[in-house]
Amino acid sequence: MIGYGDRTRTQAEVVRLFQEKYPELPPISGVSKIEKQFRERGHVRHLKKNPPNKLSDNQKLDVMLMLEENPHTSSRQTASVLNISHSSILRVLTENQMHPYKLVPTNELTEDDFDRRIFFCEQMMQIIDDNTLQTEKYIDEEI
Repeated sequence: MIGYGDRTRTQAEVVRLFQEKYPELPPISGVSKIEKQFRERGHVRHLKKNPPNKLSDNQKLDVMLMLEENPHTSSRQTASVLNISHSSILRVLTENQMHPYKLVPTNELTEDDFDRRIFFCEQMMQIIDDNTLQTEKYIDEEI
């Protein structure tokens, strides 16, 4: 590293000189990071982040048409077919007040479910009837 004048100095010397000149010093790792940035980029300014890719109106229309033609297509399949990122597909859906979903049946009725429901209903009716008698008995005792 070059310090004062054209004399080449070590990093430790540069840090020491910097600490003498500026008492509120950054840690040595900060100086190393700044030096590395300068050597790689030629400057120490922060790099701007790339803005998200904007889809054209035609691409947005393609997405909506594809989903209208086949609403059961997944958003990932749509992204793959149209060569658009998955996040862009989701953004188009959100802009059009739609949301992706997947129907997942968690329960399935079997043949003996009807009998079980009838049995359950009969049990509940019996419990309600028994409880009603106890409630009537309790009410009569208070009077």
